[in-house]
Amino acid sequence: MPAGSAFLAATLLAAPLAEAPATADNLPAFVTYALTESMRSVTPAGERTVSAGGTVVARGGDARWDLTHGTFPRSSATSVLTGRDGLVLLDREAKTAALATPSDFADLFQGRPSDPGAAAPAVRDVAVVFRKDGAGRPFQERPTTRYRLEAAWTVVLSSSGRITRVKTEATGVVETVEMNEAQSPLDALLRLFPARGAAREALDAELTKVTGFSVFVEISVTSTSSTEAPGMPSGTEPPPKPVTAHSTVTRRVGSLAARPGVRDDEARVAVPKDFRSSSLDRLLAPRAMP
Repeated sequence: MPAGSAFLAATLLAAPLAEAPATADNLPAFVTYALTESMRSVTPAGERTVSAGGTVVARGGDARWDLTHGTFPRSSATSVLTGRDGLVLLDREAKTAALATPSDFADLFQGRPSDPGAAAPAVRDVAVVFRKDGAGRPFQERPTTRYRLEAAWTVVLSSSGRITRVKTEATGVVETVEMNEAQSPLDALLRLFPARGAAREALDAELTKVTGFSVFVEISVTSTSSTEAPGMPSGTEPPPKPVTAHSTVTRRVGSLAARPGVRDDEARVAVPKDFRSSSLDRLLAPRAMP
């Protein structure tokens, strides 16, 4: 081999390989869909509906949900980012971002547990069954898988010589499509359930059976509260009658679409550069609700 050729060959072998440019073939797909979640509650005090709706973009396990109108309940947040780096609430008007946890986000819809004071709440008689139930309704010409839920638990609170029992029964339907590229932590169904303690843990374990992307969820919950006063002398005021409350929680997905990824997609599921960091309390305080 001529000396010049040998030198060129040695130079090419020794040189580091240049990184291949990112292309649509090796970037995550970019998914968009409309998402609405709502909860309608009927109690002796009246009827109340809480809902949130907007557009979701998802990429590689990260997702951003931008509300079309209004804010998330109990906050000034108008968007939520969730993914591998955790959960962030965004106030797009104030251009602020606050780190949060999935429980913090769920509390916006369900409310934080009230301070029980001397009460000692306990969760008992937990029973949760979550199973496949054949094919669901077609979604955008895609087949779906249906799951059914049956759950029950009782919360017992003891305080000031009284015992209060809240028995809750929940039934529900979940329908999913096979579209892995749409999935993200935003799909976590546990936040749709008003359960805590052992009941929440049991639901969390059963919901891991869900495969695919949830496009429709409907959960009906009935809670009955009763109070007794053991050891109270006869002739005293009788305990209040049992009180029943009903709620229906729904999650609906529409206009689901996907396209090959491009470089600029990553910014769509990240905190905008012109947003400033804020404490979670500052996003919750402006619209605090009881």
